[in-house]
Amino acid sequence: MLSAYQRLNVAAATSSASLLTSACTSSAQQQQRGLGRRMPKQGKPPILPPAKKVLYHVVHVPWQKPEDVKELLWRRHVYNNAVTSLREVFRAELQQNAAIGKGIESMKEAEEKELEELISENERRNKEKAAARAAREEAASRETKLTMLNEIEETLLKQKEAKRKSEQEVQAAIERSAHFVTKDNLETKVLAALENPVVYDFAIDKMGNKFPNPMPVKYQEGTPTRQKGRLYDETLGSKITATVIENTAEKSESSETERANV
Repeated sequence: MLSAYQRLNVAAATSSASLLTSACTSSAQQQQRGLGRRMPKQGKPPILPPAKKVLYHVVHVPWQKPEDVKELLWRRHVYNNAVTSLREVFRAELQQNAAIGKGIESMKEAEEKELEELISENERRNKEKAAARAAREEAASRETKLTMLNEIEETLLKQKEAKRKSEQEVQAAIERSAHFVTKDNLETKVLAALENPVVYDFAIDKMGNKFPNPMPVKYQEGTPTRQKGRLYDETLGSKITATVIENTAEKSESSETERANV
């Protein structure tokens, strides 16, 4: 003989099998009625009706043994009795909880109370976060202001230094302007330039010797030669190179004389 617990398990398994069988039967009925989503077989258009051997096919279910039918019926009754007992137990527990103040109303009140507590806790945390955020933003604002003030100070110092340099350049230009050529002192400057000429031309030979151009003659003596090349061209190498060669020869002779005397 089976125990009550084993019988209850067998009844549950039997009920689940019966539910599965009913689900399969309903799906088969839907497919037979054309409500299923299965694709039709190839070779027959879907618009045509099913064949007679399919439409009028009757499935003859074999008879079960009387012993199996009795056992399944007994299991069904056991399962139904177990479910009814559980419902009664749950109903009694609900009534008992309601009697001692733990019914549905008290559960609703407890849930509302818990919700209010959670909302208040959320508001408190939001206030703390807001205060921390405000402090953080204030610190960032102070740092930004300090950075901006430092940049403004550096800019002012740079402008002040640029102003000082500009003033120095202006003062130097004013001091140099005393020697500038203006409309009033143009004739005087021209006469002074003629009386005191400045020559900036010079030549350099292969040995690196620098030969300046001689001072120009104020008054031309004799008949001037005709300029055949470029105007004002003058060759300094021929005269000065000869002079340098003579000086070099004299220095070599003097050095040899000194060696002979020694």
